[in-house]
Amino acid sequence: MKVPVNYFPAGGVCARRGVACCLSSRRAKAPAMLERRITAVGPYRLMGKVVEGFKRGSRDLGWPTANLDPIAFEHKLDDEQEGVYLGWAAIEEDGVLLGGKLHKAILSIGWNPFFKNEQRTVESYLCHTFEKDFYGADMRLLICATIRPQADFASMDELIKAIKEDVDFGQVALDHSPFTEMQRDNLFAGMDTLTDKEGP
Repeated sequence: MKVPVNYFPAGGVCARRGVACCLSSRRAKAPAMLERRITAVGPYRLMGKVVEGFKRGSRDLGWPTANLDPIAFEHKLDDEQEGVYLGWAAIEEDGVLLGGKLHKAILSIGWNPFFKNEQRTVESYLCHTFEKDFYGADMRLLICATIRPQADFASMDELIKAIKEDVDFGQVALDHSPFTEMQRDNLFAGMDTLTDKEGP
């Protein structure tokens, strides 16, 4: 059965393109329960190197991220608010497609008010367990929807809980139309010819 465009997983209500999420302040304190709505964007097609970030994702949060070189998104995301987004990503290193496929990506775009970053970042959690770090690898990132604005949190535990909920929510959303079809976007053309050295 085909899921309609306005399908919203986990018992919520979907917002079609152009309808903003009700949590509009990127630096507002997070409420007890964050409301998540799917709002289509772009899609934005980004290509760049994976660079070292603050290493908080793996060290402090338990959610390792692939940080995109800021050169890859400079001015390309200026029309978007800071927030949590969904998309698809491919990691290529020395002609090898790591993981052997595209990966669901749940990503943060912005300054991250909890850590008070001074530089805007695009930090992507890829839904795959990689055998090693891949700094310097090439990443292709298709950003296709937002689910909530960034928010501040009272504690690290609250932030970690919100990230887990974002990932759970995002993985379900990406399993449905129109997001599943976006894996065939031209951004990923030709990647099926690459081999995999890590396995599925």
